Amino acid sequence: MLLIEKVLTLRSSEIFQNTPEAELVELAGVLEELYLNTNETLFQKGDVGESMYFIYKGKIRVHDGNLTLAVLEENEILGELSVLDADTRSASATALEETILLKLEQEPFYDIMLANAEVLKGILKTLGRRLRIMDAKLAETKTSAPTAQPSF
Repeated sequence: MLLIEKVLTLRSSEIFQNTPEAELVELAGVLEELYLNTNETLFQKGDVGESMYFIYKGKIRVHDGNLTLAVLEENEILGELSVLDADTRSASATALEETILLKLEQEPFYDIMLANAEVLKGILKTLGRRLRIMDAKLAETKTSAPTAQPSF
């Protein structure tokens, strides 16, 4: 990929919308390209993670076993929790089609986050939106689940 394509991918993400161009160019230079085939696993729940991913092309299913938590497409991110705390992955991620990802490691992310408060605001906004979506899904699951009747 060309450097400008990586910069445009970063710019299109919610996290980096307000980041200065010079910082995006620097960050784009450290992004690693990953290519996944259909049904190829990016990471498993429980894996230690220290990176996040930008979807340049394709679709990724985020799941816990057979339960689909999200289907992410071009210009969306995944793994943002791991880049913040380097803990274990809370879900698995599998390509639904041929996918091109840009991988951002934790250290370069921290460097740009410290230099630009807008990046921190962007990731907090993204995490907040995802939490609200998960809360809504959980509430929907609880209301649609049949209530158990006591058996005698």
